[in-house]
Parts: sequence; structure tokens; C-alpha cells
Amino acid sequence: MKRLFLLRHAKAVPGHGGRDHERALADRGRSDAPAMGRAMARRGFLPDLVLCSTAKRTAETLDLVLPFLTPAPECRLEPGLYHAEAAAILERAAALDGAVNAALFIGHNPGLEELALNLAGDGPIAMRIEEKFPTCALAAFESAAPDWRRAAAGPWTPLAFLTPASL
Repeated sequence: MKRLFLLRHAKAVPGHGGRDHERALADRGRSDAPAMGRAMARRGFLPDLVLCSTAKRTAETLDLVLPFLTPAPECRLEPGLYHAEAAAILERAAALDGAVNAALFIGHNPGLEELALNLAGDGPIAMRIEEKFPTCALAAFESAAPDWRRAAAGPWTPLAFLTPASL
């Protein structure tokens, strides 16, 4: 059994001609991220491994979510996740070590939203994701596959779609 969690970074300050990669979290993002961390812990959505884009806003989101993820997972900042497309994120998941049973990816739209929609299939969770995948939203999925390569091929069962507004 494998679990995949897709977390969009929390709300960031607007990019006014500056470097997108260096955008920090806004005040709302700094309050939404810990709330999402608490919600993940309450639901038992606890990863063994966190893979995070190297953007400042994703790293800050990780820092604010991490205190609620116990025991503390291994965390890696990965340049390839910065604005990664859905296929690249899924391919990265497929390459995970078999000892990892639950992985959290922290990244960006549109890649995370597209992947979440692809994995969600039909049903109420898919409809909610399609409606909007806001900042600091979390999509949770489960696969009965014994390894990540087979899990990546699907199918996935959607477990939850959490947004800051729904907490």
C-alpha cells in the first residue's frame, strides 16, 4: 500500500517583477500552512518522505507544516519540482524507494492540480479538485500496489481533498 500526498505551497506574496523563485509566503500563507499540518496529522496523513520544490514559498510551507508531521519524515529539496509538470511529478514518484510507504510532494500549479485530477478519476473529490486547487490545498491518494512504479501506473483511490477554507 502506497500513499501519495500533493500539497500546493501556501499563499505567497505577489510577484512584482522580482524573481519568482524567491517569492516568500504572505501572512495568510504563514497561517494556512500550520493549519494544514495540523489537519494532516489529525487524519493520519503522515509521510515517510517529503519532496519539496526549491522555491522559497515551498520551502517555507514545508517549514510550517513539518512540526505536525511526527515522526519527522526525511525531507529533500528538489530543483526538478520547481514548476514541474504532472508527468514529471508522477515519474519522480515512480522512482521512489520501495521502503517509502507515504510521500508528500510540495510544489506548484498547474502541475500539482493536473496530477491530482489525473489520479482522482471521477467522483466528488475529482469534482472539487476540478473546481479549484487553491494555495495550501492537499490532495491525498492511496494505491494498493506494492511498489511505486506500479502505483504510478494506477489506479489510485482518492482519500481526501483539503483546502484552508475547508479546515
